[in-house]
Amino acid sequence: MRQMNSTPAEFIRSLRLAYGSAVSEDETGVVLNAQGATLHFALTSEKSLQIGALQIASLRVEISVREGDESAAKSLLARVDRATLRGGG
Repeated sequence: MRQMNSTPAEFIRSLRLAYGSAVSEDETGVVLNAQGATLHFALTSEKSLQIGALQIASLRVEISVREGDESAAKSLLARVDRATLRGGG
């Protein structure tokens, strides 16, 4: 599970930029089939955080492995984490 500061659309856009046609959507979420593994991401928008006038989206991402061995899944998930990072600091 990941808690992210993005909308579902932003998350999907990040995946598509990194993986193109390897990303698909179904009725249960987003599927990524790449590098010998298939990951499923169930996205749930949560209450946004508000700091003054600033609104920060909150997204719960439940991740499951549909295909592939543990090593391939971990490697792909590490790349997904880098692809969906947002700037800040």
